[in-house]
Amino acid sequence: MAAKSAVEQRGVDANALLQQVGLDLSSATDPMARFPAHLGLAFWQKALAQIDDELIGMEVALQQFMPLNFNALGYALMASENLGQMYLRLSRYAHIVTDAADIRFEVDEGAGRLSISGDTTLLGTVDDATRWSIFDYAVLTVVRGSRLLYGRDFMPLEIRLQRRQPKAHAKLEKVLRCVPIYGSDTNTLVVDLATLNKPLSFANLDVVKASETMLDRYQSNISERPLKEQLATVFKELLPSGEPRQEDVAERLAITLRTLQRRLSEEQTCYRDVLNDTRHQLALSYLAGEQYSIGEVAFLLGFSEVSAFTRAFKRWTGTSPREWRNQA
Repeated sequence: MAAKSAVEQRGVDANALLQQVGLDLSSATDPMARFPAHLGLAFWQKALAQIDDELIGMEVALQQFMPLNFNALGYALMASENLGQMYLRLSRYAHIVTDAADIRFEVDEGAGRLSISGDTTLLGTVDDATRWSIFDYAVLTVVRGSRLLYGRDFMPLEIRLQRRQPKAHAKLEKVLRCVPIYGSDTNTLVVDLATLNKPLSFANLDVVKASETMLDRYQSNISERPLKEQLATVFKELLPSGEPRQEDVAERLAITLRTLQRRLSEEQTCYRDVLNDTRHQLALSYLAGEQYSIGEVAFLLGFSEVSAFTRAFKRWTGTSPREWRNQA
């Protein structure tokens, strides 16, 4: 919603772009609603192409108020005893906010390192500007949250960004209050131990416990989804690299191949049926927008040739992908 607002403020019809990529935000008022990350990225890339502002991710981070956007996670972070605990909770519960990103926190050599990375397959579907913008948003959100809790004098030892130096780099550096190391391998915040361990004035163990109870319950509900839903999520991630093997999917779900097959049988389905159904639903979603060509959709669904995708799509719908898109 913050991204949509930022786009609209720059005179772009955000609703038209959302419709083009097939992203429906009608349930955005539900604080627990979840939206497909690949559609969000597709929207963001289209918006950036029209706005031509390489620091729009920074602007979105400046507009939103972190705790309200992240609900229970935001309150748990706000009530943390110190920044070290805040970063640990952020890394532990990051997948509740998005399963398209990975946040890791480790302490070594006298400093703490918070690293933010993304799903490489998913990010491979968009251009550099879109990826960099997403990481600008993520890193600056962490910096703002740290500054909010620690105080205005919060200053990391180092900030590393994968993005190249923007033309308006002085604007970004003014907000970060430092010159980041551009073109790095990671997006990382390095913070000294004294800063990490300083007691925070908003610390409240009761709020943390209540919030973490909600987070654990929600996280458990996600992991306890029907196996077919869990498989669909994994397929979305793996398909652009080709048709996933059952062994690889079972490993991703942290179960044995025999357990995967047994649980699918219990749900009265099989691996191939779930794979085909996921491909079918993803095909409809991708074709409903205009971002991807027919060939690109075939690639995203793990088909080695467009002809193979066309034959499969005709089995699912009775028509070709191009005819279906034209009718849609």
